Amino acid sequence: MANITFSGLATGMDTDSIVTQLMEIERFPIDRLEAKKESETEKLAAYEQFKAIMDDLKSAAGAMTLTSQVRTSKINLSPEAAYSATASSAMSGSYDISVAQLSQVQKNISEGWSSNTEPLLGTGTFTINDTDIVINESNNSLSGLAEAINAISDTTGVSATIINNGSDTDPYHLVFTGVDSSSSFTISSDLEDGDTNPIAFATTQAQTAQQAVVFIDGIQVVSDTNTISSAINGITLNLNELSETSYAGTPETGVDPWDWADPPVYVTNQMTVTPDTDSLKEKLTTFVSSYNKAMEFILSGYARFGGSATSTNEDGTEEELLGSVLRGDASINSIKRGLQSILTTTVNTSGSLSVLSQLGITTQTNGTLRQNNTDLDEALADNYEATVSLLSGEGDVDGVMKNFNYYLLDITSGTDGFYANKKTNYDRLIRRLDDNISRMEPRMEKKESMLRAKFTAMEQLVSGLNAQGDFLTQQMDMLSNMMTRK
Repeated sequence: MANITFSGLATGMDTDSIVTQLMEIERFPIDRLEAKKESETEKLAAYEQFKAIMDDLKSAAGAMTLTSQVRTSKINLSPEAAYSATASSAMSGSYDISVAQLSQVQKNISEGWSSNTEPLLGTGTFTINDTDIVINESNNSLSGLAEAINAISDTTGVSATIINNGSDTDPYHLVFTGVDSSSSFTISSDLEDGDTNPIAFATTQAQTAQQAVVFIDGIQVVSDTNTISSAINGITLNLNELSETSYAGTPETGVDPWDWADPPVYVTNQMTVTPDTDSLKEKLTTFVSSYNKAMEFILSGYARFGGSATSTNEDGTEEELLGSVLRGDASINSIKRGLQSILTTTVNTSGSLSVLSQLGITTQTNGTLRQNNTDLDEALADNYEATVSLLSGEGDVDGVMKNFNYYLLDITSGTDGFYANKKTNYDRLIRRLDDNISRMEPRMEKKESMLRAKFTAMEQLVSGLNAQGDFLTQQMDMLSNMMTRK
């Protein structure tokens, strides 16, 4: 049964309230530690938010670090073209292209067999490009032969697959495929059954090996595949079909059409490569927005200077900024100075642009950036290559975005970046605070028990004194009555 206590019955004092208030005073040191812990947790949350903002800024700058990321191009191509194309850091230009021959590998297909698992091939030797495969009971099925061929495909340059055509009789065909369009192969066998009767293994050549042939501005280009990425720097051509001919030419036996004395005339399709200024402008806009988010975080700690406690995300939602928690923080101020220093650093390339302000991206009085789209569009149109050099660099000279990227890589490092260090220090401090609190709590419990014991003893003492006083009063009353009756 739980103990029931009534405080102050003897003294009339609310001893429970007195003990509670005394313990509140005794807990002041612990309360200060708890407040310190809460404050440090708020700071870490603010550092974490700023780290996320720095990560976004690093991604925005990192998207313009390499020349191939900045000098993006657009391909203009007729829908009737026999090819498609993609560009990566390609120079501007136009090219007349025709496709004279598509690449293909040699394929041979066997006659049909009734099963792909039964031992129908007997014993003997199967030869591919002078490489012998011994056929015995371990591999004398169609599947076994396919596995044996694929096991040495690196040597022969031939792989094998099985196709089931779904017919009722002899549906299984072994398909031999050459490794590339410049390789051809031969197949032979001397198989025989258990009675030494020969087993014929006939194949039909479905297609011969041939390289792709295209003409780029009249220059013949050959390729082992229908994807050509080395002919035009930064351009990948994907050949889809043969170009039409406006003149058939005069055929010659055993001679490629383009080598005839009277060759055909292939219809060309023009491919135009132009700078993708819209894509670059979008990347720069993203960078400006990310940079401004960092400045807005810092400004959120200084409302009297125009800072706002919230920021609008790209999806339109409002996000509370925790910059006020870190107002005056040395690490944040150092990062701010580092970012602003990179903004004003001159990039000395051979181009006519050396600072971001020449692109219409300027610093405002509160530290945020302002993007003048008119100036930016003009720079992209008139000084595209200089813009590329300014952002990504040239030769041994690092561009603005590469400088930002290097700096932000250090800042956001998961091992020794500013947040990583703050998190390490936070964890160490919280462990120390928790240890101190844990050591102090038992003393608080002991102190409270001691106070309650003292007040209980006092109540008991007062109660005893009250009892004695009542007894004496009673005795004095009795004595007085006795004297009065006389």
